[in-house]
Amino acid sequence: MQLPAELWESEQDRHLVQGAVKAFDTTPLIVTDKLTNSVFLNARAEELFGERAEALVNRVTYSLLGFGTRENAPKDLPAALLGQTQPWHGVVEINTTNGVRRHAAEASAVLRDGHFVCGLIRLSGKEATHHDA
Repeated sequence: MQLPAELWESEQDRHLVQGAVKAFDTTPLIVTDKLTNSVFLNARAEELFGERAEALVNRVTYSLLGFGTRENAPKDLPAALLGQTQPWHGVVEINTTNGVRRHAAEASAVLRDGHFVCGLIRLSGKEATHHDA
């Protein structure tokens, strides 16, 4: 995952983000930056989303962060992404060309000295069953 250096002015913040990405390298991971409205995927997430990655990630993360409609977002998920609550665990629905897939997910934020550095959404690599909800 290539993260543009200019997104984080603080070297400490940049290291925190890079550390988080490395720690979850084997999991489909979406990194969000609310200030620039940017979204980044690691290789596992790109593989999961396929060629429609950009549209799918826009729908999943922008709506969850409040940049678009939040009607499909679980109520506590945006707050967890921004570091306002504890990490959120649940199932997210992702629209694909073949219908809707459900994936177990965890959303949380990386904070340094109480300020927001980035949001993380970690998805399970396999489709969730009704027992995962």
